Amino acid sequence: MITRPSPATLHAVVNFALFQLAWFAAIMGGASGYGGLAGLPAVAVVMLHLGLNRLSWRGEAWLILGVTLLGLVVETAFITLGALHYAGSDTGAMLPPLWISALWLAFGTLPNGSLHWLKGKMLLQIGLGAVLGPLSYVAGVRLGAAVMGEPEWLSIGVIATGWGLAMPIMFRLARRRGEALQSPAP
Repeated sequence: MITRPSPATLHAVVNFALFQLAWFAAIMGGASGYGGLAGLPAVAVVMLHLGLNRLSWRGEAWLILGVTLLGLVVETAFITLGALHYAGSDTGAMLPPLWISALWLAFGTLPNGSLHWLKGKMLLQIGLGAVLGPLSYVAGVRLGAAVMGEPEWLSIGVIATGWGLAMPIMFRLARRRGEALQSPAP
């Protein structure tokens, strides 16, 4: 007998797949010089996510905004420390390109989407952030969307540290958003 996946499982799988498509589109668009258009699929993922979360769309929007602001801080640190230089960015640019900001918007859909299973597991959040974050950047570099600073091992270490810190902060934002939704209105 085949059992149907629960709506939550189906939502998590669709969320994961759409984020991966948006990531690939942004990376390929950024690498090909279409930075202005490269983030549009990520924005579409966010709009779909908010549409599917009609009952809590305001809280989700605030979470997505918070994760995006966190991402801008993290990306700016990577650029400032010389760990990364994005394709199409001016030399000396301190802010990430728009398509990276759009990716952070889409990443903000994951704490209550495909990564919901990480809630309350801080060590796993840190570990996965420190390992999978740099792997994602290395893949983006290999696809031509960015260049790592030299020495590469140091850049990877900076990115691992940044993501190891960012993941639990992101889940803290998600938890605070959840607590705000559960508290009685004044």
